[in-house]
Amino acid sequence: MLKRIPKSDISIRPFKAYKEWSFSSGSTEISLLEANESSSALSGQFAKNSIYGQLRAQFYNGHEDNPFTRTGHKTKSYTTAILSKERFLSGSAKVISIPKIYVGEGIKKGSVTLIDNQNLPTETLYTDDSFGNLQSGNDKIIISKIDIESSSIDFTDVSDYTYAGRLIDETEGGIGDFDIELNTLTISYNGTIYELVMLSMDIETGVVIVENIPFLPEESQGVKVGNVFYNQGLIVLTRDSADKLLHEWQLDYKSTQTIYEHEYLLIVNEDEFNVSTNPSAIVNVGRETERSIGTDGKVKLVVKNPGVNYIRKKSTLENGNELDYRFGSSVSMSVSGGFEHYELSSSVDSTGSFLSPFITTIGLYDDDCQLVAVAKLPQAIKSEPDIPVNFIIRFDT
Repeated sequence: MLKRIPKSDISIRPFKAYKEWSFSSGSTEISLLEANESSSALSGQFAKNSIYGQLRAQFYNGHEDNPFTRTGHKTKSYTTAILSKERFLSGSAKVISIPKIYVGEGIKKGSVTLIDNQNLPTETLYTDDSFGNLQSGNDKIIISKIDIESSSIDFTDVSDYTYAGRLIDETEGGIGDFDIELNTLTISYNGTIYELVMLSMDIETGVVIVENIPFLPEESQGVKVGNVFYNQGLIVLTRDSADKLLHEWQLDYKSTQTIYEHEYLLIVNEDEFNVSTNPSAIVNVGRETERSIGTDGKVKLVVKNPGVNYIRKKSTLENGNELDYRFGSSVSMSVSGGFEHYELSSSVDSTGSFLSPFITTIGLYDDDCQLVAVAKLPQAIKSEPDIPVNFIIRFDT
């Protein structure tokens, strides 16, 4: 017995599933490639200048600020400063290429962490900002002037914004104004005192790497070292790439896969699926059919009236008299009553002439009547002629 499920009772909901992956410098599943504008030496099986050309043509082609032609998502901030640009490619780069089997539909945004110089004093952590930028958690500033007498300090960030602050010493509540040995820099900016920790400083250029500067704008926070192209499974290091990934490193991220949850509501009404399908157990009364020839010339059997199925108990008495299948009881040793007499006779028919079948398995078919899914019930459910039963089937694809 088949029944068509209306579309209103079918629900298909997609949801994203993520899987964590971890690779290191010794992993063979992924590839570390070098790109160089002027070198034809091989990196893996590919020429370095060929890799460089592909990077520039696909990702660094000058359309980074065009929302219709760029690859990847753009932050809400815009800057013309070279150091803070989302896409920057010099003459060389390093590429971590992840096969599609470990990426799925794409790398989850914000899930990438890359640890360089692992287990060394110079260990550095890089993360992606969910907009395709790989950056460290440190901030970079360029000090242009320090005046000890006036306790003033001027510097610019990577977005070329200028700042004028004041050095704070211990007498004013700081931990020391500018101590190279302790790597501390205590300044006052806009009336607030900030105690900054310096990680490195270049005396000649004035470039200082600071652990965190809270008052920097979003586009100036972090030191951008490369990009993550989520759908392609590529992690590209573009700034000072020759100094990166030289020792042990570890990469962690999450891949993405869309899973669809199918939910089907099956309503078994009082007059449905409550008669055995065993041909020897039922008798059909009133079924009318006719033959017709289709447009393809084939003869088809068309059911005009499906009739009513009744559970067979005994169709003929011992004396040979035929009985009406709609009436009778266990007392007369005839056929069982039809379901229209269920309320009248079921309470006194102790032999089970109205015994209803139990539902144990539900099959789902496509429009071509091909079985596509089977649901097994944990407990058999009785399908009675006076009680509707609802089933909900869920599965993921």
